Amino acid sequence: MRLIERTGRSYLILSLVIFMLFGIVLYFILTAVMSNRLDEKLRYNKEVISKRIKYDYPLTIFEEPELLTEAENRFYPKDTVIYKDTLIFHAIEGLEGVENTEEYEKYRQLTAYETFPTGERYKIITRNSLVRNQDFVTIITLLTIFITLLLVAGLWFFNTRTANKIWKPFYNNLNSLKNFSIQEQKPIELQSSNIDEFTELNGSIKSLTEKLSSDYNNLKEFTENASHEMQTPLAIMQSKIELLLQSTNLNESEIKQLQSIYQAGQRLSKLNKTLLTLAKVENRQFSEIEEVNLSELINTKIEIYEDFIEAKKIDIETDIEPEIILETNSTMVDMLVTNLLSNAIRHNIEKGTIFMKLSATHFHISNSGNELSISPENLFNRFKKASSSADSSGLGLAIVKKICEINEWKIDYTFLDEQHQIIVRF
Repeated sequence: MRLIERTGRSYLILSLVIFMLFGIVLYFILTAVMSNRLDEKLRYNKEVISKRIKYDYPLTIFEEPELLTEAENRFYPKDTVIYKDTLIFHAIEGLEGVENTEEYEKYRQLTAYETFPTGERYKIITRNSLVRNQDFVTIITLLTIFITLLLVAGLWFFNTRTANKIWKPFYNNLNSLKNFSIQEQKPIELQSSNIDEFTELNGSIKSLTEKLSSDYNNLKEFTENASHEMQTPLAIMQSKIELLLQSTNLNESEIKQLQSIYQAGQRLSKLNKTLLTLAKVENRQFSEIEEVNLSELINTKIEIYEDFIEAKKIDIETDIEPEIILETNSTMVDMLVTNLLSNAIRHNIEKGTIFMKLSATHFHISNSGNELSISPENLFNRFKKASSSADSSGLGLAIVKKICEINEWKIDYTFLDEQHQIIVRF
């Protein structure tokens, strides 16, 4: 959920709760005020009736008061005034064009038990209809709710438009940051804003991306220089050892020592190349995207490694769908297939098996062999080797995993039925 939506929804819910509580309170306040006004009017009517009795004023709009019965005298020995709401039955009939109807109407009633100077006690009842008052309260309450909802909707619309306008540079800069690539060697373009926090954020992003670009260029330059500077002395050392091995003045012990040095130099040269390759992969220096025919690439690699397969008398079986095209970097895919196939041959057993299957969704390779001596979770880590072979640098599967991560592919390993199985899902 976007920040604007989250804050806007919180404000909307809070406003609705507050205004609903306000509407309820308003309803009860208006009801209480109207009831008090009705009570005052009823008291006035009672006084009018009392004066009618005391001073024999004419009384045309009220019913005649009644003398208290004996039971009422016992129940109300003192002067008492009682307020209550009551329902009065009304029958409407005889109106032209209107059917006869019967209904109850709500009234506010005052009942007074009062003693007059003559000593007589009367029950005075006066009523006033609550229908108009309730209609008045309902109309005011509904009108208030309507105005409140209209105000909330207007505030929501205004707040959303204002927030979108304020946050627009932020989201534009966020998209620029998502699309920023170090390999392109272009400075990031950010939209300016008159908001101080966004201006400060833009400055921080520019400083960060400039530092990243500088570090990337330094690292790229280091890997290129290291590849050249280290490979040259290693090549010279190996050539000198080859010349020494051709000498006739060496005894058997010296020859063995030179061979050991030569093999160590070869492993060092291979390790150097592999580490530099892994660094280039991690730094995404293989960024050129093209269409790669993976079916042809796998078949070509099988032909290249055919001598090694025959040397270990390995039975290889393939199920390669033709014309499987991937849009990726050709160098990285070549390294992935090479490392997986060479790994399956190197860690296989004599007269073992290799099975390779390729479809549009995944590449599956399995080989026979002994169970891993390390945890499968560590198989794709650097310098984690499943065997003690000197030919293995422990970096091949680390390169494979890194290639899969860059291409957003998923790689899984299982050991089932004495078969090491690796599946790369595209």
